[in-house]
Amino acid sequence: MGRVEIGVAAAFAYEVAHEFDVLRTKRGLTHAALLEKLSISRNYYYKRLRGELPLNLNDVAELAAALGTTPGTVLGRAERAVRRSGRALTDVRGPVDTDADGLPLAALDRPGFEAQQESEQHD
Repeated sequence: MGRVEIGVAAAFAYEVAHEFDVLRTKRGLTHAALLEKLSISRNYYYKRLRGELPLNLNDVAELAAALGTTPGTVLGRAERAVRRSGRALTDVRGPVDTDADGLPLAALDRPGFEAQQESEQHD
């Protein structure tokens, strides 16, 4: 079995990031609110959310704690999602176009997007 280049998130890594984004949405947090609870940069977070790079175990532990769950719960859900899809855990997946809220991920990189999103939620 060949190894996937570290710069590419395979199906399992993508699903782990997706599960965290689903939890973020269920908890009613914006990306900005979650980032305030984390020790990672906005750029680092979005690259992993989009599947450009995989999360590491420290990220998994920190995100789980910030979202009030356990790493095992998130990893188990991600594994089941990949298996239900018929893909192998190591299948390489293409880039993701939207987050769990359905927002285009390209918009998340736009300067001021988070502040705009925050103000719209209070209107």
